[in-house]
Amino acid sequence: MRSAYPGMLAVLGAVLVILSVDGVTAQDPDIVKTCTDYKKKVWEETSEFSFLMEGAPIIYKTLDKCKSYAPLIIGGSPALPKEFPHAARLGNRNDDDGELSWFCGGTLISTHHVLTAAHCHFSPIGSVNIVRLGELEFDTSSDDAEPEDFTVKDHTIHPDFHYPVLYNDISVVRLDRKVSFNEYKHPACLPFADGGSDSSFIAIGWGQLEIVPRTENKKLQKVKLFNYRTRCSTTTESNDELPEGYNRTTQLCVGSSQHKDTCNGDSGGPVLIYHHSFPCMYHVMGITSVSTSCDTPDLPGLYTRVHFYLDWIKQEISKI
Repeated sequence: MRSAYPGMLAVLGAVLVILSVDGVTAQDPDIVKTCTDYKKKVWEETSEFSFLMEGAPIIYKTLDKCKSYAPLIIGGSPALPKEFPHAARLGNRNDDDGELSWFCGGTLISTHHVLTAAHCHFSPIGSVNIVRLGELEFDTSSDDAEPEDFTVKDHTIHPDFHYPVLYNDISVVRLDRKVSFNEYKHPACLPFADGGSDSSFIAIGWGQLEIVPRTENKKLQKVKLFNYRTRCSTTTESNDELPEGYNRTTQLCVGSSQHKDTCNGDSGGPVLIYHHSFPCMYHVMGITSVSTSCDTPDLPGLYTRVHFYLDWIKQEISKI
């Protein structure tokens, strides 16, 4: 078994299903409000007008540009421009020669913060010190994108993460400056619930399209995956990375009956669901963490369950 880093989406285009957890979770009102505020800031335009007569009242009209995108193709497909404006690519810039190496994914969740996997900070190349937002396809300027690089000011690894053990595999990266939100760059919402009632999720990444032969991909991809619920209890063996096997409270068990998966290079990237009321918004439900066997049908991988860590995340994003 191995962490999904430094890998990529094996057959990309992802909708994931999170295992159910006993009990019903209540929505956090602060998270609900913040999500709504982000949507309004980017997607709503308010204009004012009045009749041309003295004393006429001013009338305000709001144009809502929030729209849904093309339905997800089960077999995976390239992402559309502005479809996943929260998508982040994380890497290391060499201090000596300035060479860039990209090896993890992440999710923008505030004006200054990106959510990723804790094990991304233990790359043999070096820790994460640069984040790219607003990208669609690397190494081209002809795509409809607004890429922008941010230096990492600092990062916080969850206090219960102890590498190389991969439980609590979650980290919050703080950027060196504020992100100016627009249609190319704005946050995903944190979860309203634990995902137990959801049947599918979306995984995204810039990973390789095939394991053998190794097929690199520079364009953001999306893929649909499914909920395997308790299957990971039997498919995940105890080892150095997961000495207690699968933890259904803090991890999601997600996979596919076909050759679709997240794999080497997409660690830290999100698994998502659509917002029920705002078709242009998503919730980040999981973080790509551990692959038991990349691209193997009916052998699901493990993803950090974001909802379990909401209190800790809220504490971290309060630090600007």
